[in-house]
Amino acid sequence: MSLGRVLTEEFQPDVLKWLRERVELVVINPWMEPERWDIEVARVDALISRKGKITRDHLERSGGRLKIIARTGVGVDPSRVDLEAAKEFKIWVTNQPGSNSVSVAELVFGQMIGLARHTHAADRAVRANRWSEYLKYTGTELAGKTIGIIGMGNIGARVAIRARAFEMGFLVYDPYIPESHVTALGGRWVGLNELLAAADFVTLHCPLNSETKKMIGARELDLMKPTVYLINAARGGIIDEQALWRVLKEKKIAGAVLDVVENEPPEKDHPLLQLDNVILTPHLGAMTVEAAQRGEWGAAHEVIRVLEGHRPKNPVFIADEARLLMPA
Repeated sequence: MSLGRVLTEEFQPDVLKWLRERVELVVINPWMEPERWDIEVARVDALISRKGKITRDHLERSGGRLKIIARTGVGVDPSRVDLEAAKEFKIWVTNQPGSNSVSVAELVFGQMIGLARHTHAADRAVRANRWSEYLKYTGTELAGKTIGIIGMGNIGARVAIRARAFEMGFLVYDPYIPESHVTALGGRWVGLNELLAAADFVTLHCPLNSETKKMIGARELDLMKPTVYLINAARGGIIDEQALWRVLKEKKIAGAVLDVVENEPPEKDHPLLQLDNVILTPHLGAMTVEAAQRGEWGAAHEVIRVLEGHRPKNPVFIADEARLLMPA
């Protein structure tokens, strides 16, 4: 007997098979079929989301049928789920803390090396038969440099550990953790302005909320060294993209890596797409086999728990009391 109707994205076959044995399953890629996604969100008992957006309109049209929104990743900010509406309608929202932290941390270092060694530009030169230009792509070493980590949660801590392995120093700005948490790993806890002024690389690992929205704007970018590289594998809305475009265009900072942008996917004429000192990827931070297994299986089990009448293990808030457990 089916426990209910469940909407998922395109997950690993073994996860979908396990779910089909328990529920009526609807599988949709929200980027490829956005209209169908909008319709089906309001016609299911549960939803498992990697990137699909869930709005107040969806929840209103559900008419009380939807019981749980299970995120496969960590982020539950407004760019993914309307938390206020979910609390109002007492719908469980869950996430998978730590499921993608290794994957994101590794992507950050892969892209840092790409920036520091100009591998993307050098690849294009070789393909264009410009081998003789190799001196243009003289890079810098990570060893001896300072990385500034904004946000010291699961991902930020793993970035710090990897920075030590690369013989880098690190600074941390996070007003919600004790200084001892940073010094225990060999780093230094500082204010945001000091971090921005001193770091050779700045990497963002904080949630998007009212406190962090456009936290990195024109003033903050002006504090950075002209040789700094900025990496954002958190949420696009944390950076003022117009301000970033201006400093990159004017070469006031060396470059940026953006795995996220404020509105995903970006418009074809987005100004950042026209620059050669920015590397953009389509929100790949959690896109590894291992992270997908942890996140998809974890979210699938949360859905079945709730449909069987139990409370989930990782609720963002207590749905039957609408009481928030973690910052949005």
